Amino acid sequence: MKWLAIANPAAGRAHEAGRLLQRLRAMRDIDATIAETRQPGDATRMARAAAGFDGVIAIGGDGTVAEVLRGLDRATQQLAVLPAGHGNCLARDLGLAEPDRALDALRHGVTQPLDLMDVLATHDDGRRTARILASTLAFGYVTEVVMCGRERLAGFGRYAYAAAAMVVVPKRFRARVAGAAGHGADREYTGLVINNTAHLANFRGFPDATLTDGQLDVMELAHGWPRQLLHNASVLAGSRCWGPAAMRQAAMEHVEPSQPLTLMADGELLHRVCAVTATCLPGAVRCITAVA
Repeated sequence: MKWLAIANPAAGRAHEAGRLLQRLRAMRDIDATIAETRQPGDATRMARAAAGFDGVIAIGGDGTVAEVLRGLDRATQQLAVLPAGHGNCLARDLGLAEPDRALDALRHGVTQPLDLMDVLATHDDGRRTARILASTLAFGYVTEVVMCGRERLAGFGRYAYAAAAMVVVPKRFRARVAGAAGHGADREYTGLVINNTAHLANFRGFPDATLTDGQLDVMELAHGWPRQLLHNASVLAGSRCWGPAAMRQAAMEHVEPSQPLTLMADGELLHRVCAVTATCLPGAVRCITAVA
């Protein structure tokens, strides 16, 4: 295998991408060309220019993975992940959350086809943003947790989002949510999450989700702060007590908030979004996963 390793030095965990790069360079049995990003969009441009490689290694967080996926030739190239972000949702699902296991998977891991999310967001000025995501799309509480973890609690490193989840107070908003079956009712929420992975950062928020079931997992949140804390604590404990307002699966989901909101798309913040559609792409990419 001939790899292009795209590293994001600005990924969430301080210096983790650099440490992973050092260890990758020392692996003489891995044929990898190294490239480092300098600004948003670089990983996509680099992946698009990687026609001579068998695969691309994304060294960073879920946002770096999403950028790589936008440029990867998914029909002919494989994806590998070395986690260096705050959440690392995809890496956790793949059994690669720890650097040793992720590096070992490059040598001995197996590949499997993974589902992805095809996302189209419409902004209030008429612009449209298209994304290919591997893990999480969210309005409301989860988005606020991500912003707090980055802006106020970044010093907690890999635990930044877990810490933020304990201090962010849910805010209510109205939205219409509909799946492939038709129109949904306009309701009040504190959060809406559309996930492809089982994990929401440190939380295994979707315990029944898999990366290969051809379905997206949808979580509706509608509780205040004390009740949301109980839900967070139960998820961390591996319990299904104090669950969300609703949980379901869907091949496609459409959300229209009553007023423009910030949408979190695998770590990227898309502002003033008035509608978003997410569609599952079954088996859309082959990815290196941990040895069974």
